[in-house]
Amino acid sequence: MSHWIGATLFVVGFLILVQRFQLVEKSKETTAIGSSCLDVIRSSELSEEEKESLLQKNAKHLFGLFFILAFGGIASVVLPLGLLWLGEQLGWLSLDAVFKTLLSPVFLIISTVLAVIVLFLKPRQAQTTQQQSGGEASGRVQASNFSGLDRALYYLAFNTSTAQIALADMEDSMFSKELSSFSTERSIFITALPRAGTTLLLECFASTPEFATHCYRDMPFVLIPCLWDRFSKSFQKTVESQERAHGDGMQVTPDSPEALEEVVWKTFWKRHYHKDRIIPWDNERDEEFEEFFSSHMRKIILLRKQQGAEGSRYVSKNNLNIARTMMLNQLFPDSIIIIPFRDPLNHTASLLKQHRNFLRIHQEDSFASDYMRAIGHYDFGQNLRPVDFDAWFDQRQSKDTDSLAFWLEYWVASYKHLLAQESNFLNFLNYDAFCEHPENGLRVLADIVDSSNPEALMASATRIHHPRPKEIDTSAISSSLLEEVNFVYAQLKDKSIN
Repeated sequence: MSHWIGATLFVVGFLILVQRFQLVEKSKETTAIGSSCLDVIRSSELSEEEKESLLQKNAKHLFGLFFILAFGGIASVVLPLGLLWLGEQLGWLSLDAVFKTLLSPVFLIISTVLAVIVLFLKPRQAQTTQQQSGGEASGRVQASNFSGLDRALYYLAFNTSTAQIALADMEDSMFSKELSSFSTERSIFITALPRAGTTLLLECFASTPEFATHCYRDMPFVLIPCLWDRFSKSFQKTVESQERAHGDGMQVTPDSPEALEEVVWKTFWKRHYHKDRIIPWDNERDEEFEEFFSSHMRKIILLRKQQGAEGSRYVSKNNLNIARTMMLNQLFPDSIIIIPFRDPLNHTASLLKQHRNFLRIHQEDSFASDYMRAIGHYDFGQNLRPVDFDAWFDQRQSKDTDSLAFWLEYWVASYKHLLAQESNFLNFLNYDAFCEHPENGLRVLADIVDSSNPEALMASATRIHHPRPKEIDTSAISSSLLEEVNFVYAQLKDKSIN
């Protein structure tokens, strides 16, 4: 027990000193001044003498900040270590045992949670950094949903999947009695290419008391959701809804449903995730994965029950499940797989727009790219990895992902692959018709999934609005590709459940 106390004292002492020396604030100030220096250098309005004067002034400030960061960083580590050394000299603890505890996966998670608690208990103040450039003051407000400590917590989760799998076994034992009450029977998997309406469908199901799904609060330790929920309860906060990064008007809160299931798949099936593409699953089996995934689904049901929901059926939205529909059916024979599809031109135009949007976001903030990659969202931006259905990726005519033709080829390859399966367990949903007649579409879905409360599902009709169709310029698209697009689209409409 003494080594745990020593390790905890080290972390607490470190956090107190980091706050005392204002190291986080000083590091942000250093970044801001560095950016200001670049602005000065690039300025066409300043003379060389003015640039030199401003740069010298900033250099002195930077030197002082670097000294504070260096001294404060060393002191934040050395002073707590000194106390531990004194404790060892007095025979109270062993430094070797303390170091082993500090590096253990369990303590890393617990100490990170402690750090987050400290951060959230400390009132946050909006800070505006005024920078002098060319004699004019220009204010910049650092707007981010994630503080430095938030990001550290996420990076810890991103890089400890092996430890989390081990902890998940402990989680199974801790919650075995509760988990035994739930099953994965009649689970629902919503999947398609992105921008096909999967998020809205998930929200419709998740809004009813019958279904349970992942939500944003399950991040970042998705692989151990029950343990993470128990640790994080003390500092969970009510947050106002805000528009998600897609810029499509959809509002989210920490309790909103989210597509996090892919974290499990990518942890166990790394060989399918190539650098530039994702390889579809064949009839592959992995007993460890199957046990883990089944248990994970029941944990999500348990969590939502504990948080006041009534849902006892698992539902997920995972766009990459289109790469493994046959496997899902083998694992869960009584599951329902719903695949929405849209008018291909409007759909692919939306895909291209979001790809450009996330290229910009990822360029501006590398953490955004790391975050999306960590949760298995390889749909857009720097993380784009198309699913290589039937080896289409190397055979494609359009190599440029910034072209509509590329996304049309991807659309054709995806839905052709799904149609070729000729499986009665795939339920193709015409999303345009669904939005035009939501009551009818929801009634059909309630029948397909054998809902015990169809009225609750039907109540979602008011939130469904038809996306406005746009005129899409197809002058650069070959007639043969357009012909193939229309042929696949006609097949999908023939197979549509609505």
